[in-house]
Amino acid sequence: MDVSGSGKQGVSASVNERLGKVETDFSVAQLAYLCRIFYDLGYFTNKNQTEMLKVAAHNFKTSNSEEISLKSLKAKYYSIDNSTKESVKKRLLEMLNYVNKKEK
Repeated sequence: MDVSGSGKQGVSASVNERLGKVETDFSVAQLAYLCRIFYDLGYFTNKNQTEMLKVAAHNFKTSNSEEISLKSLKAKYYSIDNSTKESVKKRLLEMLNYVNKKEK
């Protein structure tokens, strides 16, 4: 499968197919918002946001979606509702609390 958009079968694409997808209990909206946060803060440095989202859609699956459509991920990336913001905020605080607890 070509994830580069070039029309060529790449080695990394065939490796991804063999490895499967990362399973997460994040919703598609939460995953999109996390991608947005990482991009906006400069943690993801791709210049092309669509390419970044293609990689996320191709390499992740959620408990509700075996296949994440690029169209859905992109729509949720650019239009984030308040409930998604709150649920991601809660998750990020859980992560911070986990890190703080492990440092003690």
